[in-house]
Amino acid sequence: MNQPLVYRSDNYFRAGELFSIIRFHEPGKEHRKYHSHDFVEICYVASGNGYHMLDGVEHRVTRGNLFIINYDVSHAFHREDNEHLVIYNILFKPGFVDESLIDFNDFNSLSLSYLFNGLLDKPFHPNLALSFYEIREFEALIDKMYTEYNEQRSGYISIIRAYVIELIIIMMRCFDRFPGNREMNRRLDVINAAIDFLRENYTSSFSLGSLASKSFFSKNYFCKLFKETVGMTVTEYVQKLRIEEACKMMENPNKKITEISMVTGFADYKSFYTAFTKRVGMTPSEYRKRIEDVAGKP
Repeated sequence: MNQPLVYRSDNYFRAGELFSIIRFHEPGKEHRKYHSHDFVEICYVASGNGYHMLDGVEHRVTRGNLFIINYDVSHAFHREDNEHLVIYNILFKPGFVDESLIDFNDFNSLSLSYLFNGLLDKPFHPNLALSFYEIREFEALIDKMYTEYNEQRSGYISIIRAYVIELIIIMMRCFDRFPGNREMNRRLDVINAAIDFLRENYTSSFSLGSLASKSFFSKNYFCKLFKETVGMTVTEYVQKLRIEEACKMMENPNKKITEISMVTGFADYKSFYTAFTKRVGMTPSEYRKRIEDVAGKP
C-alpha cells in the first residue's frame, strides 16, 4: 500500500473556522486515496454499500455505519460496484467544542478523549452500527447541521457547535453498548475525580504521589494516563487553572499583581511571571494594562 497522503485542515476549513461539513454523493478519486489528516473526522454512511479501509483493516459499510477518525489515523472509503455511496464527513478541531464544555459537569473535555483518543493499550477506532431509531435521530441532526453550514445564516457557527455537542452526546450513548467500555470508564472516572480535586485545590500544594494514590495507580501510570486523557501534564493543568483565576482577579484594579500571584498558588512572583507570560503571551503588567485600556474606552 502506498504511503498515505496527509490532508490539512487549511484545505477543508473555511477561513476563521475550526470545522467543516462535507457530503460525498459518491466518493471521487481523491476520497478513495489512503490518507490521514490533522483534524478529527466523524464519518457517517447515509446510503449505499462499500468498504472502509481503516489503519490497514477493511470494514464493509452500509447505511447507519459511523466511524470516528482521530488525528494521523490512515483510512479510505471506496464503493461497491454499481453502488451509490453517500457519506457525511464532519471535520473539526477538538477546540471547536471543547471550550464550550469545560464547566459542563455531565460532559467535560475528557469525553473528547474518550471518543477520539481512547484509553486502551491498543489503537481504538470506534465503528458503530446504529439502530433504526438512532439512524433517524442521527440523520435528522446531520441534515440540520449541513443546512446551517451551507446557508451560513446569522449565528450559524454557534448553532453548529451546539449540534456537534448533541451529536457527540448521542454517540456517547451509543458507546454504552461497547463490551470493552467498563475498563475505559473506570480510567475516565479516575481522571474525572482527579480533575474535580484539582479544581477544588489548585491553590494548594500537593504531590503527584498523593494524587496518584487516590486512584490506586502508580504515580508513573497515573501521570501517563492523565496526559493521554487531558492533553497536558498535571502540572500544566494546575498552572492553567491558576492562570485562568489570575486573569479573572486582574479585572479588579484594587488587587495588586504580587498579591494575585500568591493567592493563586504560586510559590513566588518569579514562577508566576514566567508561567503567566508563557500561557497568556504577555506579561501580567501588560495584561492588566490591556484590561484598563479596554475599560477606559467610551
